[in-house]
Amino acid sequence: MAKITQREFDEKHAQYARMEAYDQWTTPYNEDNAITVDKDYEFQPNTRTFKIGRFIVKGMLRLGLPLANKLLFDLKIEGKDNLKQVDNAIRVSNHVMLLDTMINFQVAFGHRHYMTGAAFQLKKGALSKFFRAAGFLPLASSIKAMSNLDKSITDIYEKGNSVVTFYAEQAMWEKYENSRPLKKGAFHYAVKNNVPVVMTVILFRQPTWIRRKLGVKKDCTVRICPPIYPRSDLGVKENIEYMQKATQEMYDRTVCDFYGYDYDKYDMRLTPLENKYVAKGLLDKDSALAEKPNDTELRKRIEKEVAERERAQQPICEEEIFDDEFLDCYDFGDIYSEDTMTEHAVKL
Repeated sequence: MAKITQREFDEKHAQYARMEAYDQWTTPYNEDNAITVDKDYEFQPNTRTFKIGRFIVKGMLRLGLPLANKLLFDLKIEGKDNLKQVDNAIRVSNHVMLLDTMINFQVAFGHRHYMTGAAFQLKKGALSKFFRAAGFLPLASSIKAMSNLDKSITDIYEKGNSVVTFYAEQAMWEKYENSRPLKKGAFHYAVKNNVPVVMTVILFRQPTWIRRKLGVKKDCTVRICPPIYPRSDLGVKENIEYMQKATQEMYDRTVCDFYGYDYDKYDMRLTPLENKYVAKGLLDKDSALAEKPNDTELRKRIEKEVAERERAQQPICEEEIFDDEFLDCYDFGDIYSEDTMTEHAVKL
């Protein structure tokens, strides 16, 4: 299978965002050799062998993940106290990397951690057993299996100091720098078990020049947001809607704050580049939405407009006279190239 470049991912993301199809997968996956998650599936077996295996796996993760995340992502975690202050919680994370599970496990250190995900990720063999011991809880379409998952999550919270993580956007979009709509499932579990929701947002920053030399394209910062608690004055349905809306707003504001978008003008249907240009007043949001997304052409157009605007604002010095021979020594043919403007000597 040919490798998909980040630019190709970005183009897919832009197309789906314009269509508001935010839960469409843009990364290849297959369901071959996946285990069956049905009414007989045990999410967290209560056997001695499983408990020993879980202890070993959790210990390995605690020892190895901090170093691995530092080397791979130069990981920085902000707002740790927001998670430390809660006992049980539903944690909602954006899904923006194949390996963001590694990050989310480390963020939850200090709690018993469990993570939900698509059932097709569990393949037959040793790796499936490793994931289960690490706390992976597969989501299934079977009503009976989902009923068993409900019970397992309730049992988890009865132990105390437990966090269950949901990727509430559903699909993974590689290194995506916008927010996406959060689905209701995670908030259903929060209200049912009367626990807060803690939004954690994985964000991308430019690496240091040393890491760029080593080929690193993006490094990661995680912001842990303040917890949002169910309200005692609301019914179940109203509470789910309240928590979903409040968490979504916190997610959107976090993304806008980190990447420099204008929250009042921010729109998920725009590409991250379009949102940046809208925030700077270089692009009209409605005009952008009326066109097909094309960041490459947009960047060239905006750079050209900015260059023309800056040239028009430069003062004209009437006392300075340039003759034709002086002007002939410069070539302005690629003044609007993506590189910085340079002078090119012309052979006389």
